[in-house]
Amino acid sequence: MTDFLGSQYGKAIVTNSSMQLLMRQSKAGIDVIMETFKLTEGEKYLLLESAVGEGIFFAGSKHAAIKVVASYVEDQIMTSDPAQLLAIEQSKKEFAQAVARGDVNYEEEKRGHGVRGRYMEE
Repeated sequence: MTDFLGSQYGKAIVTNSSMQLLMRQSKAGIDVIMETFKLTEGEKYLLLESAVGEGIFFAGSKHAAIKVVASYVEDQIMTSDPAQLLAIEQSKKEFAQAVARGDVNYEEEKRGHGVRGRYMEE
């Protein structure tokens, strides 16, 4: 973020936008962000300590703390958590193996009722 705000056009783009969203920030760049967005000490602390999905939404001169909660599908697509990515890959492998064994009918699974064998009572 500090690289963008330090560029010729970056600060103009950010400050002329009618809405902005800031999520967790590093200590290294928080002072530039604090000055650019005219943050209070509380907002600065919020950005330094926020959890995944938490931040500040700016609409004009109004600031509001927010928490963005992803749906299950959005979370599966967007996650960058290494443990979660590993679990997703493992689930894909297990599903492919179940399809190969005939435990799952892929076309029926797409409609939500194709699980057989060890996955569901027959």
